[in-house]
Amino acid sequence: MSYSEEFIDFIATIKGEAGICGDISKRAVAHCIMNRIGFGEWAQHTSIMGYLKNDFDALTDETDAVRQVRLEMKSNKISKSTQHIIDLVSPIYNRQEEDFTNGIVLYWSPKAQAQLHKDKPKIYKYPPAFVNSETEKVEIKGTENDDMSWHRYKGTSRFYLQFVDKSASPLVNSRVSVGYKKTKVVPTLSNLLTNSQGKIRSILVKGGWGARITVDGKPVVDNNQKPVLLIADGKNHSAVLVVANGISGIKSQTDIHTQQPTPSQKPEPVKLENKASVEQNAKVSKSNDQQKNVNFSIKVIDSENKPIPNFSYFLKYKNAEKKHRVGANGIENSLKALSGEEITFLISGLDSKQEIIRFTAHEGMGEKTIKLNLHTFNILFRHKDTKKPITNLNLIQKYRNQIKQKKTDGNGKITVSAMPGFELNYKLRDERNLLTIKVDKNKSLRVIDVDSSAIEQASKNIKTGTKVVEIAQSKRQVPSSKHKQPVDKPVETHDSTPKRDENTAVSKDGHPKMVVNDSREVEFTVLTYDVKTNQLFNGGSYIVEYKGTKRSHVSGANGLGKKIHKGVINESIRIIVLESNKEKIIFDGKIENSMATINLKIQKAEVAKVEGVSVLFSGVNEEWRRNIVSEKTKKILAFLAKEAGMNKIYITSTIRTAESQANAMYSQNIRYTAPGEEVKRVRDECKAKNMRKEQTISKMVEKIIELQKQNKKVSKHCVSTEQYNKVNVVDIGLNSNGFGTNSHLNAQGKKFKQACKDAKLNGIISGFISGDEPGEGAMHIEITQ
Repeated sequence: MSYSEEFIDFIATIKGEAGICGDISKRAVAHCIMNRIGFGEWAQHTSIMGYLKNDFDALTDETDAVRQVRLEMKSNKISKSTQHIIDLVSPIYNRQEEDFTNGIVLYWSPKAQAQLHKDKPKIYKYPPAFVNSETEKVEIKGTENDDMSWHRYKGTSRFYLQFVDKSASPLVNSRVSVGYKKTKVVPTLSNLLTNSQGKIRSILVKGGWGARITVDGKPVVDNNQKPVLLIADGKNHSAVLVVANGISGIKSQTDIHTQQPTPSQKPEPVKLENKASVEQNAKVSKSNDQQKNVNFSIKVIDSENKPIPNFSYFLKYKNAEKKHRVGANGIENSLKALSGEEITFLISGLDSKQEIIRFTAHEGMGEKTIKLNLHTFNILFRHKDTKKPITNLNLIQKYRNQIKQKKTDGNGKITVSAMPGFELNYKLRDERNLLTIKVDKNKSLRVIDVDSSAIEQASKNIKTGTKVVEIAQSKRQVPSSKHKQPVDKPVETHDSTPKRDENTAVSKDGHPKMVVNDSREVEFTVLTYDVKTNQLFNGGSYIVEYKGTKRSHVSGANGLGKKIHKGVINESIRIIVLESNKEKIIFDGKIENSMATINLKIQKAEVAKVEGVSVLFSGVNEEWRRNIVSEKTKKILAFLAKEAGMNKIYITSTIRTAESQANAMYSQNIRYTAPGEEVKRVRDECKAKNMRKEQTISKMVEKIIELQKQNKKVSKHCVSTEQYNKVNVVDIGLNSNGFGTNSHLNAQGKKFKQACKDAKLNGIISGFISGDEPGEGAMHIEITQ
């Protein structure tokens, strides 16, 4: 198994810095490293590699522990102690474990620092310079016996963000970017995709800084068209941003809680049966040895932060739901769960339970506060017989013992804000009861059909001064006056709110029936394991049959051996692997919400070392562009060449700088993706102005860099070194390798093309574009490392 340089250095740093410490300290160091991404003075770095080698002494000095880890992981001969660290911190690296350190980004070893200061006082200060008025010490339970002192910047806040539209529906797969006044573009916080709940990963913000949000390329602003700022104030916040695209731009409303956030508000973690994926390169423990019993309590508060007494709710834990109830103080104590397990808080709804929040149990979590925010929705009142809106209908609304007058508008609607799970009661003006509904945050519109004659009678009663009193069946008596008239028959109403997507169908016996179609799109995960070693690996090839179409896929796009797919609930799907060139169906069923991970045991394609084939470079003049191509890539290219009957193969392009990409595009007229076409437009505009080549290329470079800051790739070759180390991209030129031309591949070119297609099918290479595709001049090959 191969590991990326970044992950190797991540593990080496933790072992070098905290190898002799306990597990909690090792995890705290891992969180410290990850907390710096996009934070404060580290905001401009594109990855943790930007500060690992300069900021952490173990890696800077290349201690024995660091060198040992590098040797072990590169040779794949990993010791138990190193494997233990990999298992321990992989979820942190892959952002599956939420930060428990309260935002530490600094630490030091007091005893070790004291000795260093004694030996070299000019180099090592005691305490370090960062221990000052701007930082504060953080106590982390379980690290008391280690020589570690943990620190964070004062005023640091962590924000848990969710994005919804005006109907409270989550914004799914929207691109969210976070920036600041001075650092407008934060590379690691750009183009974050919202998940199925409209959430992105939590954001750590330095004290006093104001995070500015952009959704799908447009800034989030308030009603005065000013940017919405998430300002760090030392507390952790949960914020729901209501985003509406319209003529006036994007407007937002924020609902920020002061509750202590928990790991539940991170993007939905993938539940794995045996292993969890880590970026592209980590192996994770197969057991729950690190899990501990966590005791905690739940406090339920209303939108005004007041406890809600005797409130009933449900907890979903390990796929089982159980009903719970808080006491008179709004708290339920003595709850238990295993650390790291996800818990879902639910309440009753109209046709399904309402999910309020998900969180992950962790040590020291104490009291978990659940806030029931106001849900704003419309109620449409219609005539029961004609289904036409009832306009200007006067109503009496009762909510939490408060009485309010309401009146339907010209569309027969009223707008209500109330907490999910609570009841709203409505009466006509003559005080006859209409109905009571329970607030369901999954419903943006409730439809109530009312008997028209009751409305007419209410109007008459009001005019004549007759007050109607409803009394129970067992207590009926003859009214004592004409102004007190008991009603024998209650007002007929019907809650006609659709249950998700409703369609009328006909059953087998010919009777009409209502069919509920849940047409939401959800994500599901496929993991590929080597059938021999039972280890996750990249490049596993499989087929997904969905909506009648079969498509080949290769694992590794979303982490080690991992690929995330999307599909519509209740749609049929098949997952197929090839065994001895025959299709074998591994999964045959329907897509479900919270679908279990699909694990595939696949024969890992092995490429033996090839003798008698030279891998050479042509036109790649810079040494660093040649050296960045991995030995694994060279071995695979030699294999492809031998399969095509060649004894040498020329690589004509590897990684490209913005300058080399601009030079390559200056005289080309091939079709690019949208970012590349933007660069071409800059080129064409410069040429139209008769600008010199140097000036034109300079303008093109500026555009390429601008697009890179927006995380937009002009070319798969034009990426950072960190990205290239994860996926090598090379071109094998047609002319240099004697493959013929774009319009006509010769026999040699056709053999190499077929070898590449077979290699992609077998998971040896992860991407391939043939040189005879329109606009291509080379065989384009991508190899996941």
